Parts: sequence; structure tokens; C-alpha cells
Amino acid sequence: MGKADGVESDLRRRLAAGEWQPGEQLPDERGLARHYGVARNTVRKAIARLQSAHLVDRHVGRGTTARDRPDEQTTRMLKRFTDASPADILNLRLFIEPHAAAAAARNLSDEDFAAIAAAATGAEAAGDLEAYERWDNEFHRLINSAAGSRFLSDFFALLTIIRYTPTMMEIRRQWFTEDRRTGYNQEHRAILSALQDWDSERAASAMREHLLSRRRAYFGQ
Repeated sequence: MGKADGVESDLRRRLAAGEWQPGEQLPDERGLARHYGVARNTVRKAIARLQSAHLVDRHVGRGTTARDRPDEQTTRMLKRFTDASPADILNLRLFIEPHAAAAAARNLSDEDFAAIAAAATGAEAAGDLEAYERWDNEFHRLINSAAGSRFLSDFFALLTIIRYTPTMMEIRRQWFTEDRRTGYNQEHRAILSALQDWDSERAASAMREHLLSRRRAYFGQ
């Protein structure tokens, strides 16, 4: 388990135990970094995940506060989702993300396209798995965001949490080769080309082929 995973897990435990009530402020990043013996950017990453999971709010100049805790039914639903197998998560992405790419092709602005293209370039230039994963995640997140649906944005925020679990990262690390990365980058460019042409059908097809390529690499399916 990475350092950010450990910090996130312990903060989740403390939030669930009610150490901070809804609206109450958590210690600042410096204090948490000192408490856990990690760098501030590690704490920042853990808190970002908690924010994506709607467990805390972050306010510029006011720090991080605990949010209302979800009821038990919602908690169980979220746990089933976060405990789903990597294969199930990828199959769910195959069901949703091609439709998101098609919607993005119809709705994206010039600024949206520029940001997505920059993420693709970042992935191509990444020197290690962690940097590649960060840019790849941003590429997909921005496409979901450009689709114009708040639901898709929230859905991808949950996927981002799952993406960085130890199980998922181990699968990605195991199958991260230069040949595969080259292939994924080419697939990103095919998606970009369809988005640039506002071709929703081709965008959906390119996204589907990209995710199928991932599934074949990870699971041989």
C-alpha cells in the first residue's frame, strides 16, 4: 500500500468514527503531514480522494471540513462499488465511456479539446507508471467532463478512487510495457482525432476499442 493509500484509509476511519463532525475542520496539510510522517503532497493526494468520495469539502483559505456522513444504505452501495473486481470496473467503463466520448464529440469547446489534447501529450511524455497513470486518468476525466453530464463527472470521480487502489495499480504495473503504452497513446490519438472532427460515432468506436485493448492486456478477454 502506498503512503497516500495509508493516509486516506486512516482518515476515512477517523471520519467514520466521528472524530470530526460535519462542518468541523480537519487539521491543515502541514499538521497531517507531520502526524503521518509523510510529505504534504502525499496528504494533498489523500484529501483529494476523500473530496472525490464526497467525504470532505475543501475551501480556499478555509481548509478542509468533514461532510455529512452518508446513510447506511448509501455506504453499502459505495462499498460494493469500491470493492468491485477490476474486471467488473473495466466492463462498466466499456458500457459508459464510449457514450461519454460520443457526447463529448457533440458538446466539447475549443478549450475542452485543448485540455484533452494536453493530457494525451502528457501521457506520451510520462517517464514512469505513476506519471502516465496521472495523465491517462486526466485524459479520460476531461472527456467525461466535456460530455456535459454532472452524473458522468461524479461517476468518474469514483472511478479515480478505484483506479489508485493497490489491486488496480498492481495490475497496471504488471502489464505496463513500452509497447503497450505506445499502443494506448495511438488509441488516445484516434479518440482525439474523432473529437476534433466532432464525429460522435467515431469517438464512441475509438473509445470502445481503447478500453477493449486494455481489457485484453489485463485479462485476456
